[in-house]
Amino acid sequence: MFMRCFTHTMGWVVAFFFVAGCGGTSSTPNQRTHSTATPVHSDHSDLKDGDHPTHKDAVHKEGDANHGHSHERGKMLITDAGSIHALLTAHLADAGNELDIFLETPDAKNPQPMAIDAESFQALATAGEGESQTLIFEPAPADERPVSETAGKCSHFVAKAPWMKPEDDLLIVAKFSVDGKEVVGRWKNFNPKKYAHHIE
Repeated sequence: MFMRCFTHTMGWVVAFFFVAGCGGTSSTPNQRTHSTATPVHSDHSDLKDGDHPTHKDAVHKEGDANHGHSHERGKMLITDAGSIHALLTAHLADAGNELDIFLETPDAKNPQPMAIDAESFQALATAGEGESQTLIFEPAPADERPVSETAGKCSHFVAKAPWMKPEDDLLIVAKFSVDGKEVVGRWKNFNPKKYAHHIE
């Protein structure tokens, strides 16, 4: 009788541990599944190519297809104008603010002044949603231009801009001819204070 009760009791104990063991092992995959469900890291695979952080740091600021791109060098904002580069900078003075445009070859390592046949050319400057202002760019004084430039040719032009404020955010569009072909220089987000080579 004792042995029968003992055997019966042990049977229940074994059954209990068997069930507990199954329950314990069944929770392990759930825990592993949870722990291996690694959060998706920010690999930027869902971003557009132009929005990729490495590209933002590496590429130039793109303009539209007709006007190339713009980038910076020191206190100048550079844009493509046909086959040449056009550099825009500001001169902020108590006597009156001015804008300077320098034309040069697109050689990144050793750019050279690119003189064109022009007595003057016009540009439009717009600050935000305001009205456009007309700029007249004329040859800079001879002592501010390369001595090698011959009469009638110029690579450095200046325009008076008395209305211009240092904090303005300007869009400036200029048209002029290079080797008989009209080209467009377009500078976006031009801040006179940021791109000023002279401030009084």
